[in-house]
Amino acid sequence: MNKPHETLERIGLLRSLNAADRAKFEKRCQWRHARGKEWLLEQNDVGTDIYFLTSGVVRVLITPSPDREIILGDIEAGGYFGEMAAIDGQPRSAGILAITDATIACMSATVFREIIHNHPDVSEQLLQQLVTRIRALDQRVNEFSSMHVKNRIYAELLRRSRPDPTDERRALVSPPPVHSDIAARVSTRREMVARELKALERKGLLSKRRGAFVINNVPELMQMLHSDD
Repeated sequence: MNKPHETLERIGLLRSLNAADRAKFEKRCQWRHARGKEWLLEQNDVGTDIYFLTSGVVRVLITPSPDREIILGDIEAGGYFGEMAAIDGQPRSAGILAITDATIACMSATVFREIIHNHPDVSEQLLQQLVTRIRALDQRVNEFSSMHVKNRIYAELLRRSRPDPTDERRALVSPPPVHSDIAARVSTRREMVARELKALERKGLLSKRRGAFVINNVPELMQMLHSDD
């Protein structure tokens, strides 16, 4: 019997597989249990396995230099990583760090190709998800190349926010990210993030409450985002 979380049942990419097919592929996976802060993959590692995250949260990072990291995003349970190397056989384009304890199914590229060749619906989902990731990266490249640092910080706050159900002009960022986390996502220093957040607080556009940042005027912050001032 599988241990808790050692199942592909909640992997969104594979949700169209019937129970028998899913069980067959589960048996062809190697299962790994990682601790928080453990590196699962290093950038430029050689390997073609794909990994399905069945519990926990991991972070995707690139390291342009030994003292600098850029966060590309986080992957939650139900997601996957390593698909690019499984498709083209090239070294890993990013590192993967476990943020929490995690359970991972490691599947060989051969088995993965068997799935996508024999299950067109999985192939279709994979294509759609790859395009979504490419569009998100295109947006970030555009931000890096065309926006001042402060505007990139505004964009990151808005991207991570959700509407406040009690006030349509407000939005909540919860849990509130630490300055170093924002800095790594927008390619700047945490001191710059601290300075810009303080400036937003002085203007009354940002406030803090337990467990959240509150964007008090989303339309105004969006207007500032597209300003060159």
